[in-house]
Amino acid sequence: MRKALILVAAIAASACGGNSSTLSQQDAESVASQIAMAIPDASSERNLFTFGGSFGPTTLNCAQSGSITVSGSLSIDCPSGLRSCTTTGSATVTADQCVVASGAEIDGSVTATVTGTGISFTKTVTGMLTVTPPGGEPQTCDVSFRLSFGHVSGSICGVSISK
Repeated sequence: MRKALILVAAIAASACGGNSSTLSQQDAESVASQIAMAIPDASSERNLFTFGGSFGPTTLNCAQSGSITVSGSLSIDCPSGLRSCTTTGSATVTADQCVVASGAEIDGSVTATVTGTGISFTKTVTGMLTVTPPGGEPQTCDVSFRLSFGHVSGSICGVSISK
């Protein structure tokens, strides 16, 4: 009976897209890079000591074709200079037939949160995307990665990324 339950759970997980993937490491890294480039960096925003508000929607071209649109809100408060800053924000990143540098196509939306203190920022991206590897079949799968100090770590469609 226990083996039957494990088999049923495995079939259910694979039917939902889950983390089973034919995506290559290069495709996964390319997807993460394309999304990361679309998320505004607090350091590129206006040079004021306290501000906040909405941004976007801003649509950008993807590496090969298609587009990626980002909109959201960002708040920066620096009560006593640059090192005292606190940054919070969130964004929706929507890919529309976005073909990334590796040739994989992404469609759908993910959520990004931005947090930071001083001049240190962390961006966390989560959600589900439909990803089509070059010459492959579309698959809907989990996206979860973090960007911090120029380092990306997490997973795209079950493929671990760290660079």
